[in-house]
Amino acid sequence: MNRQATYTLDTLRALDPAARTDVLRVLDQVVADLPARWSRGRGVPQLMVSLDGRGGARTERTGLRELSRHGHLDELHRWVDAVPREKAREHGCAALVHGDRIHARINRIGPFGAPRFVPDSRHLRLAHRDVRLTLGFAFPFRTEGRLFPRLVFHDWVSETLDRARRG
Repeated sequence: MNRQATYTLDTLRALDPAARTDVLRVLDQVVADLPARWSRGRGVPQLMVSLDGRGGARTERTGLRELSRHGHLDELHRWVDAVPREKAREHGCAALVHGDRIHARINRIGPFGAPRFVPDSRHLRLAHRDVRLTLGFAFPFRTEGRLFPRLVFHDWVSETLDRARRG
């Protein structure tokens, strides 16, 4: 098992079972939805994933207007934890998903962050109302296909989530 898988599994196992169940529902939704929303040109979109109150989770695009309520947009560290924490107060558990190109999307000048020809990577900041700190995860992916590329997570991502679910 690689270091990212070990970190993810240890972080999830450290949570109490009720919080772990909520966090896993949100992470499962990220893994299920992100491939359909990713594009080669734009990279990883800014998404908010939260519990829907019916035993599942929902994914919605989040815009710069919502993010700007939490601080200066050019200072990612000011708001990257505040946005999911606010949503978690409302919904129980929430995650902010974004890629390395977020600075280029904010400033519209660039390239800040990763250049367009480099595959965008993913970042995930997750908050739960019963967990004091926000949790940070990184799920690497690769792209398959030249003509119609698609995002594919590495095998260890789903295996690690399954292992955490089993306890």
